[in-house]
Amino acid sequence: MARTIVRRLLTDHGLPDMSELGTFAAPELLASAYQFTPGQNANLSMRWRFGVLRLTVFDEHPAHARKAQQACQARRREALSTLDTVVGACGGIVGLDDAGGPLAGSKTWVALSREAARAYAAL
Repeated sequence: MARTIVRRLLTDHGLPDMSELGTFAAPELLASAYQFTPGQNANLSMRWRFGVLRLTVFDEHPAHARKAQQACQARRREALSTLDTVVGACGGIVGLDDAGGPLAGSKTWVALSREAARAYAAL
């Protein structure tokens, strides 16, 4: 479903060249959120600004004590390693952080330029 929605929104908003990389990244972000926060809500946000497409997933991942937080973030980064490798090879960025106040939970995102989308299409 995420692939269909992302492809349709990007195409409808004049960004069909971004849809192939966007439809790869969005389900990866969502799958990671559901893996680490089963049974909780996750929200996908898409934003095109200054020539960069940013896909962000907010989830309801519980807060941890500092040491456990570092270990949890390391596991989450490992789960996103394929996405990070592919997006990084194309010139994009993958990020992971706490959602920040007043929101609880985590956010993962990718930032993709048109150049990154062209590089992905050439793979």
